Amino acid sequence: MPTIDLFAALKDVVAVTAAARSATAGWRAACVRERRQLGASVADALGALDLDIDVERVAGVVRRVAARADATVGDADMLVFGLFDAVDDESGGAGGGFHVAPVASHRRHVDEVMCDPWGLERTFLRSDTLDAIARISRAAERPVRPLLDYVLTFGAAALTSRFAVRLAGLEHRVVVAFDEDHGKPPPRELPRYAEIVAVERAADRGAPLASFVPRLLQSC
Repeated sequence: MPTIDLFAALKDVVAVTAAARSATAGWRAACVRERRQLGASVADALGALDLDIDVERVAGVVRRVAARADATVGDADMLVFGLFDAVDDESGGAGGGFHVAPVASHRRHVDEVMCDPWGLERTFLRSDTLDAIARISRAAERPVRPLLDYVLTFGAAALTSRFAVRLAGLEHRVVVAFDEDHGKPPPRELPRYAEIVAVERAADRGAPLASFVPRLLQSC
């Protein structure tokens, strides 16, 4: 199997996230693009997942987090969605850990904000999609696991986060990141986080989605 260009795949999935009309539609487009690398059976299993269900669930939590942040964080204008390894205590199997934290970014560059020494007030989120990707990855051939554990896990979280914030009626910046202690770190020093909805995009709800491509950003 040829070496997978994970950086190119990540750029592609972030671009798909920006252009998607819904979380599930964007996800299925991403799975189709990676079908040759994943193989038909894995791609079909992933493509059957319905991210819109996660979006509805996460939107309700995000709305409450944002309301609570008005009292605790003050002028929180950014939501950081974090990814980490999770274990299902009942089955002992791997899961997809997901959380959200409000941040007062004061319109600063995302690199500066992400290097702040703050301790985030995390609220944990349930994502059937991320749990399913973790299970599928465990059963997949080893060469494609980084594509599942890193690129497509990130893509699923980015799509869910972007549309959950929109459904919640919020205009916050959105950043998706792998936690520093994530058990499956990005390979070969690839980016740990990306700004999915930037401050300019959040302020301009009418901008064409396809014209906004989030930048990939290196860790601190």
